Amino acid sequence: MKTNILPIYLREVRSIFYSPVAWLVLFAYYLLGGFFWVAPVMQYAQYSMMQAARNTGADMKLVDYLIAPYFGNVSVTFIFLLPLVSMRQLSEEKKSGTIEILFTWPFSDLDIVLGKWFASLTLLAAMLAPSLINFLMIADKTTLPWAVVASGFTGIFLLGACYLSVGLFTSSLTENQVVAAALSFGALLFLFVLSWIENDASGPVKDLVGQLSILGHMQDLTKGLVNVKDVTYFILFTVLMLFGTLRVLESKKWR
Repeated sequence: MKTNILPIYLREVRSIFYSPVAWLVLFAYYLLGGFFWVAPVMQYAQYSMMQAARNTGADMKLVDYLIAPYFGNVSVTFIFLLPLVSMRQLSEEKKSGTIEILFTWPFSDLDIVLGKWFASLTLLAAMLAPSLINFLMIADKTTLPWAVVASGFTGIFLLGACYLSVGLFTSSLTENQVVAAALSFGALLFLFVLSWIENDASGPVKDLVGQLSILGHMQDLTKGLVNVKDVTYFILFTVLMLFGTLRVLESKKWR
């Protein structure tokens, strides 16, 4: 099947970066991301000096005290910021009536869905790329486990891709951007709360919730443990959300 994603992608990238919301999201992420990096770095340095002064010989691993907590905090900021990125992608098209024009152009529904999703991934990449500077700044001060860093970035990108697919799906359900953002935020918050339920559950319920918990699948990746099961989960979750969006578009198209 021939696809024609590029024109939709380029159109959506322009739309995203011409919007002040995108720049506010970038600013907020860089601000919060900077705080979530500086705070644990200072804490790690303080504890390291205390351990050295006491000569306890305790091993403070960067993964446990810095890398994993950093990516964990970033995952929380995504819950609040990424719905703002995806809230207008289809809801605004429906409200303004331009979605009907898109349907008349030589684009399939799949082209529209994937083009818009890939455009939101471009903004996600713009959010994450400068974060690499944080690790480069301390690379000459300590021995960084770069494999763990790469695994962490992979995990957080896959998580962001999932969140954006949820946002695109909720945006297809309504013409109101605020409603789309609220639905997306609620869904992401539910996925986040599942990790708490898992901690309190037991038996088969605990196993089921553990399989569904999106953050549970990301935690191993932030520690450098790459499992096929976790990567498969993210891929299937994203495909499910994009398929749902596609079905909503098809139903609206033939009404």
